[in-house]
Amino acid sequence: MMNGVTPPDGYSARAATLDDAEVVARLRSAYQTDEGDTSVTTAEEQLNDWAGENLAEDSLLVFAPDGSLAAHADVFNRRYLQVSIYGGVHPEHTHHGLGTLLTRWGEAWIRNRMERAPADAQITVQHYINTRNEAACALIEALGYSYAHTIYVMRIEMDEAPHAPEQLEGVRLRTFVPGQDERATFEAVDEAFRDLRGRPEGDFERWLAFTENERQDPELWYLAEDEASGEIVGTCLARNVPGSGTGWVGGVGVKRPWRRRGLALAMLRAAFGACYHRGIANVELSVDAGSPSNAPQLYTRAGMHVTQSISLYRRQLRSGRDYNTLPDTADA
Repeated sequence: MMNGVTPPDGYSARAATLDDAEVVARLRSAYQTDEGDTSVTTAEEQLNDWAGENLAEDSLLVFAPDGSLAAHADVFNRRYLQVSIYGGVHPEHTHHGLGTLLTRWGEAWIRNRMERAPADAQITVQHYINTRNEAACALIEALGYSYAHTIYVMRIEMDEAPHAPEQLEGVRLRTFVPGQDERATFEAVDEAFRDLRGRPEGDFERWLAFTENERQDPELWYLAEDEASGEIVGTCLARNVPGSGTGWVGGVGVKRPWRRRGLALAMLRAAFGACYHRGIANVELSVDAGSPSNAPQLYTRAGMHVTQSISLYRRQLRSGRDYNTLPDTADA
């Protein structure tokens, strides 16, 4: 679990368990508040975030000398080609070397598993850091990471029902059907998001594990289906964030041949409407600020605005063939 990394004197560390959801949620809320994010993470949301993870291998909790939780980290692994480390340090425990510990732990995690990637593959590790946290940005750069790009968190607050989606020629919008649409939805998401910077091809079984809870509420998952072929050509996968009264859209994607037809905006408005009629007035999502599909502009047209700016930092741990996908200039 520690991957050969030792915590600072007086601190101890272990892997997380599901029983730690409440204390991790409180820790996340503490450092998010310190960064200007007023949202509160709940234990239910933390459990949802852990869906599909092997916590015994893929998580780290760091405890202070008084036994309180001081820091945490989780691994999100994309085929051992690109590893994202999510976590943070409690504001009362900054400047104790914990940020460095989390960073080196994440690097050690993938170094110990490099043989699982193709032998000729480039391997990278990355961190998402709130741009307001200047100290954390400076630290990650000092540890050898380079700024890659910016992610926006965008939000809509609805005090009335949103615009209904427009009718689309040759395409119908419908909700996800469990037991029928899993494979087609995954393939549509994977193909659509191959335009993202440096995102490797997905894995169906892993996707099923990570979306298990969300798929239990299919009325918030909207699909665009080509009427002629029945092919799923676009997705908008929303969910109710447990205990928060807020909705989250995990991804709006349209396959390249069906872009520039208004599918993304129509699906988004359908999802907003479904959330609103459930009493979920606020909906958020994250998006690449420099999206090759001009997604931030699309979301602004839908009534959303930027609430947070997140900097993505990346470090190459092994050179080699880039199996990650390249951006395209096609518009959604």
